[in-house]
Amino acid sequence: MAPVFSRRVSIALWILGLALVCAMPARASSLKSFYFYPAETVIIDKGSTGDMLVIGGDVQISSKLAGNVSVVGGDIHLVCGTVDGDVVVIGGDLLVDETSHVAGTSVVFASILKRNHTALLLLSTLFWLLSIGFGFYFFPEHIRENAFEFADDFVRAILLGIYAAAILVILSVLSFVLIQVVVGIFLLIAVAVFGIALYLFSVLTVFQFLGELVWKRILKIPMPGLVQMATGLLIYEVLAWAGFVGVLGTLILVLGAMGASLLSRFGTFKPWFGTRRYWGQG
Repeated sequence: MAPVFSRRVSIALWILGLALVCAMPARASSLKSFYFYPAETVIIDKGSTGDMLVIGGDVQISSKLAGNVSVVGGDIHLVCGTVDGDVVVIGGDLLVDETSHVAGTSVVFASILKRNHTALLLLSTLFWLLSIGFGFYFFPEHIRENAFEFADDFVRAILLGIYAAAILVILSVLSFVLIQVVVGIFLLIAVAVFGIALYLFSVLTVFQFLGELVWKRILKIPMPGLVQMATGLLIYEVLAWAGFVGVLGTLILVLGAMGASLLSRFGTFKPWFGTRRYWGQG
C-alpha cells in the first residue's frame, strides 16, 4: 500500500504544482489582452493594449493601458498610470494618485466588503445560513452520506479534491484563453456551473461533518440536523478568521469534501453515466 499511496501523493502534488504555475503572476505585456490571476497581483509597468479581467487579486498600473480593466475581489492602484478605457471594481477600491487618469467610466461596487470585515462576516454567515436551509430541505440524505464518505476515507478524499481543484483551475485558464472562440464560452460556463455546485455541496458537507464531530462524537448529544450544520458553520467561520492556520484548515476540509463529493457522486453513490455494466451483460 505504501508505494500506491506515495504515487498518489506525488501525482497530486505534480498536478497542483502545474495548476499553480498556470496561475503564477506575471508582468503584463503588449502581446496579451486577457489575464486571470487568482489571489495574485498583476503589475503593468509597460504600455499594454487589450482588456483585462482579474479575479481575487490587485492590479497595479504605472504605465499606459489601452483597454478596459475589471477586477473582482481586489483593488486597482493607479500610480503614474493611465487607462484609456473603462474601469470596474467589484468588492475592492480604485486608488488613483494625482498624476494618473482614467479616460472612461469608473464604477466601484461593494467596496465596503473589503474594508469592513464585520459586514463581510455577516454577509457570509447569512449566505451560508440560506445555503444550509436549501441543502437541508432538498438534499439532507445526500449531504449526510457525503459527510460519512468524507470521514471514512479522509486521505483519499483530500487527494481527489486536490486533483479536482487543479483540473478546475487548468480548465478555467484554458477557457479564458479560448474566450474569443465559441468553445471557450461554453467551456467557461460548464466549468463555472460544475465548480460552483461542487464547492457549495462540499462546504455544506464540511458543516455536517463538523457538526456531527461535535455533537455525536465529542458531546454525544443527539441534535437535529439543522443544529449540527449550524454548529459546523460556526466552527467554519471561526477557522476562516483564525489566521493562516485556520485558513489552511478550512482549505483542507473543503478539498477533502470536494474529493468525497466526487467519490460518492454527490452523496448518491450512483454511477456518473447510466447504469453499471459488467462483462457478459447484453
